[in-house]
Amino acid sequence: MRTHCLLGLLLIVAAQATHERKVVRLDIINCLNSASVPQALPNSTAFTQSIAPFNLRLQFTPVAVAIPTTVAQVQAAVVCGASLGITVSPKSGGHSYASHGLGGEDGHLMVDMKYFNTVSLDNSTGIATIGPGARLGNVAQALYTQGQAALSHGTCPG
Repeated sequence: MRTHCLLGLLLIVAAQATHERKVVRLDIINCLNSASVPQALPNSTAFTQSIAPFNLRLQFTPVAVAIPTTVAQVQAAVVCGASLGITVSPKSGGHSYASHGLGGEDGHLMVDMKYFNTVSLDNSTGIATIGPGARLGNVAQALYTQGQAALSHGTCPG
């Protein structure tokens, strides 16, 4: 009898936690929608591709994935996360060994910065300004094109 009561209590707790996750997910999706922040919706191919980890041993699932294209949309996504008490994690290249771009744990709002990929080289100072979504190959190409500049790096196929 005692085992059945404990099992029943565990099932109730698990159901409550699942319900709370769904409510939080709907809240963040509604907030992002009302702020016109592009996103990859859960259970979509874009969501699955966005959350594919570099380190397959550390797979975390964000509560939502924002894919902003403007600074205002990044700001709105951060406001949505903060207003709902959801930790916001930016994803840049996605090569964090500990899956920090996904949050490093389940339940974060992942903000995919892939569209912030500009590279600008000031030839008078030699200072490059590089967006967080820029990929290494694009950075190397842009630096060379803009001023025959380069940076040390290994090879990154793909």
